[in-house]
Amino acid sequence: MDRLSLSVSGSEGNGSGIDRRRFLKTTAGAAAGIAGSLSAPYVNAQSGITLRFLNAETTAASQTVLRNACNEYQSKFGVKIVVDSTPISSGFAKSMAAINAGTPYDIATAGYIAHILQYAMADQIVPLTDLVKKYSWGKQGTWSYKGENWFYPYDYNLVTVFYRKDLYQEKGLKVPKTWAEFLENCRALTVTKDGNIERGGCVIPLASDSATNWASFGNLFAEAPKFYDDKWNVVLDAPENAGPTGRFLDLYADLYKTMPAGMNTVSYAELMSLFATGKVAHTVYSGRVVEALEARNPDLANKYGIFASPDSTGKQDALSFAFDGFILYKTKQTEAAYKFLKWFIDEHYIDWLHSAWMNFQPARLDIYDDPRWKNHPMIQKHWATMEQMKSFIDEGSKTVLNSVDMTGPSIDLRPCKLFDANIMPEMLQNRVLRNMSSSDCVKAAADRIRKIS
Repeated sequence: MDRLSLSVSGSEGNGSGIDRRRFLKTTAGAAAGIAGSLSAPYVNAQSGITLRFLNAETTAASQTVLRNACNEYQSKFGVKIVVDSTPISSGFAKSMAAINAGTPYDIATAGYIAHILQYAMADQIVPLTDLVKKYSWGKQGTWSYKGENWFYPYDYNLVTVFYRKDLYQEKGLKVPKTWAEFLENCRALTVTKDGNIERGGCVIPLASDSATNWASFGNLFAEAPKFYDDKWNVVLDAPENAGPTGRFLDLYADLYKTMPAGMNTVSYAELMSLFATGKVAHTVYSGRVVEALEARNPDLANKYGIFASPDSTGKQDALSFAFDGFILYKTKQTEAAYKFLKWFIDEHYIDWLHSAWMNFQPARLDIYDDPRWKNHPMIQKHWATMEQMKSFIDEGSKTVLNSVDMTGPSIDLRPCKLFDANIMPEMLQNRVLRNMSSSDCVKAAADRIRKIS
């Protein structure tokens, strides 16, 4: 699943929570919808139980795995599972529409903290702590709220920097350890003709959307500035945080000059296609880039490498990330849904991971040693990349993992509101499109965060 958000609604004045009454009021009477579901026509003539699964992983391979698993489960246990696959952009809206209609889904894929938190705060989903605690997970591979795990993870969506190894060799470049080295490499690999950029040094998104929130701030996270203090006061513009943030904006402004024209609205798909077609030397994305290279440009699939975003001094690096997982709604069929999910994890979890063999980088550590998973031919071919990706999530790793919606001292709706308001993308835009000073950009962003917190 690629990053995408819908607005956080119904948060309390301090941004820290949402009660059941406010959630249900905000979502147009979902309480009545839940009550109505008790008499909804779930009963299947043969099995007696039909579960509804809202799936946002819409590739053909992922849908095939679900379809095969559901057919097998029905044949073994007589329980029918109806899968409704929908793009991530419409998943939350469809979920809430189902609740309001009195026919809530039983299971869903989910990845955005704001949505999962709102469901948990309003008592709309059930904890999956027992399932989660059966296994060991990579660094920050799970998160809890009120001591419970509310989703069962399956991937990380680490945003690594992809680069052209062959071009690095031609130019005698080394993997950058600092901002300056990264900028130097991007400049060295930029190709211009008649004043136009024919091959960009890099592409890093800028638009006011989830792609920018997800993929553009690795270099900033490597500097580890604080957005909030431990009491949720906004401190992004405090000197110790404003300094590195402003310098990051200056770096982005210089990197922007190496990008091809038309990058102001670059999308997820373009981040991959520009790299796969040789139009940029670096891009930022998850392991799905490798899948795209194998599908669209197999020759280039042998010529790429990855690295984490470095800081300014070479002391540490960072990756933005966004995990995906399964959630269970609280319905009259929760027990049946729980049994199916447990069976699916035991019997088809690896098949599910294989359906996006590099993008679904496992969050569960035991998977990396499971021959059923690692013997997949494409995982074997790109094993060096997978090992490098795993090194980032090992508990001993010094790589910083962060994301815009996790920038506070704890899991909370306030950073999600920062994400939804596109404050960070617009801070970039103020610097490169409106030519504001970096210090003014940081101050404006901090003031906006205060207004929504």
